[in-house]
Amino acid sequence: MISEKILRQFIAVAESLNFGRAAERLHIAQPALSYAVGKLERHLGVRLLHRGRGGVSLTPAGHTFLAEGERLLQQIGHAVEQTRAAAHGKAGKLTIGFLGTCGYGLMPRLVEHFRGVCPDVELQLFEMSTLEQLAAFADQRIDLGLLRTPFFGPQDDLETHLLTTDELVAALPAGHPLSGRKRITISDLRDARFVVFGRDHVPAAYASLMALCLGSGFHPTIIQECAQVSSMLSVVAAGTGVGIVPGDLLALRHQRVKFVPLSATHPAARVEVSLAWRKDSDHAGARNFVASARACLEANAG
Repeated sequence: MISEKILRQFIAVAESLNFGRAAERLHIAQPALSYAVGKLERHLGVRLLHRGRGGVSLTPAGHTFLAEGERLLQQIGHAVEQTRAAAHGKAGKLTIGFLGTCGYGLMPRLVEHFRGVCPDVELQLFEMSTLEQLAAFADQRIDLGLLRTPFFGPQDDLETHLLTTDELVAALPAGHPLSGRKRITISDLRDARFVVFGRDHVPAAYASLMALCLGSGFHPTIIQECAQVSSMLSVVAAGTGVGIVPGDLLALRHQRVKFVPLSATHPAARVEVSLAWRKDSDHAGARNFVASARACLEANAG
């Protein structure tokens, strides 16, 4: 096996073409250096240097080994730098699950801020429901999750940090009679046909809608359940029904869908968005992302 030490010794000789000067540069005895280079040649089975009365010169194989040795040392140096950076969360890979509804406002802001702080970290982003993120945490497929809290059941292996509380809004077809209002109540939609997030796929969103409607004295007429926000908006845009979605979608401009805030005091009209990570995680990049997210939201609040 060729060590970094012998690479540096050979390169010193190859650059100076003089064993004496190379030995002084390396702070070792000349005989020891001559022996080390000779041992390297025997290991490789080729002559790297011409030795003669006129001095030392590189053989064709020596020229090649010099170039490759310098490249290897650069790679070693880069590997050391990247490893140390990863240990401090400044490099490496970070895998994040996020809610589709957060992809239009909150998530882009957090990612942009983090890239300014840790530009060398490779981010892998996957749209997932809260349930899918919890399963991904259990399988250790994600390092962080941007999801809804509180959870329906105990998640003792996760830590969470509340990022924001989002108000629900109505997603209406552009031609809907209520689409021009600045604000409506859930009661204004008692005769509407609802497109909802599926109870099995996004139970928190389904429960919020039911709580709002039942709290206003009516049971919603549900005509379709969707798994993703994009699917819901497509159905609403077609004029098939109305939806109730997080206010983060107010940042979205859709020609055929109008987002109208809800006037509601019911607790179900507000939903939490939190960052989550495993309690046993030692991922420095994840800690840096959490700190960056806090700083980003504090700066926007200021």
